[in-house]
Amino acid sequence: MTTPYKKGGETGYYGADGGLTPLFSCGSQALAPSLLTGDGSHMALWASVLIHVAALALNLAANIVFFTSSHAPGMDNAWIWALFSLIGHILAVVGTLTFTGFVRNALTMPTVLTLGTGLFFGAIVATAKVSFAHNGMPAESAECVLYNLSTLFQVFGMASIMSNAIVAAARAGGI
Repeated sequence: MTTPYKKGGETGYYGADGGLTPLFSCGSQALAPSLLTGDGSHMALWASVLIHVAALALNLAANIVFFTSSHAPGMDNAWIWALFSLIGHILAVVGTLTFTGFVRNALTMPTVLTLGTGLFFGAIVATAKVSFAHNGMPAESAECVLYNLSTLFQVFGMASIMSNAIVAAARAGGI
């Protein structure tokens, strides 16, 4: 038998009462606990957004440099991983933003959370694999630097979501 959520235990949406307006209220309106806000903190939200925007920009830049560079023989596998890195990361970030904005009790949907977490981890692994495939290049090459920074920011982005999810679950009484 499942127990229904109490009003104080709900997570999701950006605003505590729904809507997007609280996002831009500079802290004067409450945010709902979520995967991006933890306990409803504006600071946690904007730190998460900043980390994810940086990770996505670095991932996009790394893959553009890789895709536009000369196509070396034997790099077809790296191209596939780079595509997964890019597509998986975009889907994970956009999916998290959408999921947080439209799903009221986000922590009660483990299948969707598994899909999102899988996309994030898959993108991180793919980025790391492509970075490793560039080991033969000089360390200061644009591809090496961008892929390594992208991997680092993706790890911090995933840590941000996991930390916020734990805080939101604890607030909802789930931990």
